[in-house]
Amino acid sequence: MTILFDRRSVAAGLGAFGATAALGAPRMHKKIEGLTTWSESAMVLYFDPELRNGFSFRLSRYPDLGTTWLWCHVIQDGAFFGYTNQFLPSTTHHVTADQDPAVYDVPGMAVRIVRTGPADSARLVSFSARVRAHRGDAARDGDGPVLVDLSGVFHPNQAAHGNTLPGRYERTGLVEAELSVAGRSVSLSGMAKAHEQTQTAPRFMPSFTYAMLWGQEASLIGLLTKTVSLGDVEIGGADRAIAKFAVEKWSPRRKFLATLKDGSTVDGVAETRFSYRVPVFDKLWNGNVVRARIGTHEAVGMINDWKPDEQPYGL
Repeated sequence: MTILFDRRSVAAGLGAFGATAALGAPRMHKKIEGLTTWSESAMVLYFDPELRNGFSFRLSRYPDLGTTWLWCHVIQDGAFFGYTNQFLPSTTHHVTADQDPAVYDVPGMAVRIVRTGPADSARLVSFSARVRAHRGDAARDGDGPVLVDLSGVFHPNQAAHGNTLPGRYERTGLVEAELSVAGRSVSLSGMAKAHEQTQTAPRFMPSFTYAMLWGQEASLIGLLTKTVSLGDVEIGGADRAIAKFAVEKWSPRRKFLATLKDGSTVDGVAETRFSYRVPVFDKLWNGNVVRARIGTHEAVGMINDWKPDEQPYGL
């Protein structure tokens, strides 16, 4: 399916809250680990079926603490680049599920994600980022030598998926984007994922493994922690809740199994093409870009691990 990349949509969405950087910002807190405070995150992901080009772009804001985290990882012609920073400023406004438009941004940076429509029935997500990235798995925050420009629009193809954590909205849809790395540009289009989550509980405290996989005929969301196992699988347009999600510990090829609430199962396997690490507090979060099979259907996406030594892996 082909969609048109309307730059006016991007400009309108990204300019909707152009004055937010002028709002007052509280003093930045660099010590966030374990704090109970309002936080919000938004993310857009796309990879082509060959995993030659794509991106994973995430903003996480702590507005009452004056802090924003930014993760921007891109693939161009099979080369991987990344920028992360957990010490960026934030404005004071809270993003909520019913805001329209809802704006995630970073004062002083050309970085923004804008949702049009409420979170449970978003009509459009516009996004842009201009960062200086490192090539490969740098596993460190801050500027690198490679200029990366990303901009585009994400069109959800349905209401948010069900059976996720409270305050979290997961969507599958179509993306149209432009990616430039060191002055070389490529156009991207196809199936993609986007999500948002707000909460007051501390982030990145318990261990977890999170799978986000999608393709032309199937998609899967799976969460595994020591106390929670859930998700959602969509095959042939039918959305079905996962009662238990199980996955093997990381290896270049790892299996997973989704047990649905009706008792049936969907198995799968994921092969890692790119692995990278992101500093979170004093540890490293593990990201994995994968090519996968959901039942008999091909997919791409990510399976990410936090504190893997504490995870209850196994099928």
